[in-house]
Amino acid sequence: MQISNKITKRLGLFITGDSQRTPYMTGPQLVEFYNECGFDDIYTNGFPSRGMYSVQKIESANGTSRLKAILEEYVDPRRFVEDEFKVDKIVYEINKLIKYDGFALIKKGDRYRVADINGKFVEPETLKTSGHEFISEQIEKCQEKIFNKDYNGAITNARTMVEAVLIHLIETIEGADVKNDGNVLSLWSRAKKALKIDLKKDEIPDSIFQILAGLDTSIQGLAGLSNNAGDRHANKFNTKRHHAKLAVNLSMTICDFLLDVLNNRKEV
Repeated sequence: MQISNKITKRLGLFITGDSQRTPYMTGPQLVEFYNECGFDDIYTNGFPSRGMYSVQKIESANGTSRLKAILEEYVDPRRFVEDEFKVDKIVYEINKLIKYDGFALIKKGDRYRVADINGKFVEPETLKTSGHEFISEQIEKCQEKIFNKDYNGAITNARTMVEAVLIHLIETIEGADVKNDGNVLSLWSRAKKALKIDLKKDEIPDSIFQILAGLDTSIQGLAGLSNNAGDRHANKFNTKRHHAKLAVNLSMTICDFLLDVLNNRKEV
């Protein structure tokens, strides 16, 4: 496992706990932790500073399987039995550092494992900062299921995310609760009218109209794909990774656009 030198120092200091975002470890505790990961050090007088020592361990492990072992050992839930929810926050912080090098800590069973990310996902800026916890949860589930090769599950979560965003838009604009009957096309039609993006061809440039018209086709395709390949139904389709990634990235792009339109509407 090879990560950029730009983050080895940050990762080493993160593990010491000096940032107060992670449990504080004394010098002896750091030595014990790194020895569990394959090192053979002894804490004695004249030992380097805790931060320097931790950074040195990360730098020496970089480019080897030992770095993977360090990360997986560090987020072992058994280390956080007194606060089981803290490990998820720590995983989130570490993933923000290692994602640029194509890695992520993904939960498999009760443990987190380092996964090699083959291919990038859309980074939905507005979607990520929407403050809608359920939407953020669906994004994480989509990506996690693709990492774990649960392609049908990822498609199901992509559709669920679209439904959640459409309902959020309608309820925000109309001020009334929406009951989700599972008809994403009906929700899409209602959301378009609420957002006033159901425009006629002579009202906007041809190029923009073509893109907006493509949203109709994309929503219809997502609905059909989730019916055929999603894990809510008997799988009629041999779903591949690229199909799942297409559905997830497309869904995030659409949702991000719709939330941008909503935010712009509020500012006008």
